[in-house]
Amino acid sequence: MVWQPVNLTAACQAGSAGACSSFAHVFLSLLVQLYGGSSDQCKQQLCDREAEPARRDHGEYDFIVVGAGAAGCVIANRLTENPKWKVLLLEAGPEEPDITSVPGLAGTLQSSNIDWQYTTEPNGKSCLASGGRCAWPRGKTMGGSSSINGMAYVRGNMADYDRWALMGNEGWSYRDVLPFFLKSERNMNKDAVDSDYHGAKGEQPVGWFPYVDDPANMLVEAYNERGIPFRDYNGAEQVSTMQLQAFQVDGERVSANKAFISPIRHKRTNLFIKSEAEVTKILIDKNDNAYGVEYVKGGVTYKAHATKEVIVSAGTINSAKLLMLSGIGPREHLESLNIPVIQDLAVGENLHDHVSFDGIVIALSNDSSTAVSNKEMISSVKKFHKMKIKKGPLTGLGPVMSSVFLKTEPYLTSPDLQNQASPIRELKNLLRNGLTIENLYWPAAYYEGVIPRTMNLVPKSRGKLLLNEDDPHGPPRLHVNYLGDDRDLIPLMKGVRFLLSLENTEAFKARGAYYVREQMPHCKQHEWGTDEYFLCLIKQYTSTTHHQVGTCKMGPKWDKKAVLDNKLRVYGIKWLRVIDASMMPVVIRGNTCAPAMMIAERGIDFVIKEWQHRTNNYCF
Repeated sequence: MVWQPVNLTAACQAGSAGACSSFAHVFLSLLVQLYGGSSDQCKQQLCDREAEPARRDHGEYDFIVVGAGAAGCVIANRLTENPKWKVLLLEAGPEEPDITSVPGLAGTLQSSNIDWQYTTEPNGKSCLASGGRCAWPRGKTMGGSSSINGMAYVRGNMADYDRWALMGNEGWSYRDVLPFFLKSERNMNKDAVDSDYHGAKGEQPVGWFPYVDDPANMLVEAYNERGIPFRDYNGAEQVSTMQLQAFQVDGERVSANKAFISPIRHKRTNLFIKSEAEVTKILIDKNDNAYGVEYVKGGVTYKAHATKEVIVSAGTINSAKLLMLSGIGPREHLESLNIPVIQDLAVGENLHDHVSFDGIVIALSNDSSTAVSNKEMISSVKKFHKMKIKKGPLTGLGPVMSSVFLKTEPYLTSPDLQNQASPIRELKNLLRNGLTIENLYWPAAYYEGVIPRTMNLVPKSRGKLLLNEDDPHGPPRLHVNYLGDDRDLIPLMKGVRFLLSLENTEAFKARGAYYVREQMPHCKQHEWGTDEYFLCLIKQYTSTTHHQVGTCKMGPKWDKKAVLDNKLRVYGIKWLRVIDASMMPVVIRGNTCAPAMMIAERGIDFVIKEWQHRTNNYCF
């Protein structure tokens, strides 16, 4: 791994005003010391892009891959298996810092300099306690969001992919995509899961964390008592409860960068990687052929040319942004920003996410609480840093991986809810001030309470992404429109009642766990436990589950909202594809990192076969 600093102080700066003078600041400062951070202010955004003339890159490439996230890393690996193909991989963020490998410290990475730090736009119906805006952490480093996320390995439901195929996307049924899930996967617990549905020879390690604490087990036991069976949610039947498997080995995160790029980086001479290189434009000629990109590195603008294809894998937000900056998008919007329109497509539309909310709090008894003093917490982090073989609480994520997939009505054929949870400290502060850095940015292993989250797996609301009218190259406007469709409230309210029923299980009673019945700050006007109170929580404390998809929708040509065909080629532009989660016509039922890797495997298989066919037929 190439060492790079991470500006953790930015996470503190993003918190409440008092947080940076508290223990939070001391703790983040310790991480800076141990893992090579920086206490400087975040670097200024690159400005005045016209200050220097565009320069040619050092050479031409067969393929240019934009974005080294969960999809881009897979794509670069597969393309460079052919030694005759020269591949350039461009990543806007820095090299992946060492701290990302520690599961228990994942929360500290949000709002740091390896997070794009996006926020949503207000719609008057959601995220109200935070001024109508929800934070949308997205990875800005080698590995992308796979380097800062919760590491859960979840594929979704078979019906999700079959639905894609029924929408007119040939080649994307579950039967079609399963081999591409298996191709990447190296399951470390294959004999303990539904082995027919798992791979053991892929590059990406998957397995259970070595450390699972008692409160995490309590949640899964409680779900089981409520009638949800123990079984593999990635197997033949998704309705289940268990500890989620994760992208990890021996208690350390294995991002897409570590799995697919690090092992080949210095072995394949046909792979060229440039980090801290932000692509600002796709180059398209007068015949609508994509032939390269412009990117900014070190304040200098360069051009790189591709003799075969440009593949955009910058993620749901940045892929759509890049297409629009390049003249591919809604005509009216682009013309309002004086961007010449090359292809009028519904880029940025169909934006959606699994909506959830915070505010329901489970308190743990002294016997089951894992909270320790601030001094002990600092000591444990120091000890972990020195271990050659990692072990102990920091090799897990507490209750984060305690999950359940359930159907709110018996007539449903597939789950419509997923429950996950977050560990919290400082319960009194939570109830006094709401969610702040004081109770969220801690090692996940040390906590005195749990926030269970019920997640709507089948959201009806759709939003859109637009370029920033003040600075098109700046953070885009994310009109996610959470709860824009009132039907999205129904599964969440049913999920609340399921959560409340857990208090009567033996798993909770035996450990003295109970729901805190003091109201959250923005909902004190309602009685705890009433529908009105929980509706208030949903609207005030709305939260993302980090599963944003859909802005470059895949669909048949007759679909007016489709941007890509079934082989992920951009309509109307030759030699340009978008291969990442932005292609999802409808979000899958579950976490999206594993599906993004599958999409990369499936998409790049189309690319490789096409160019092999062209070569074999001497067609260039």
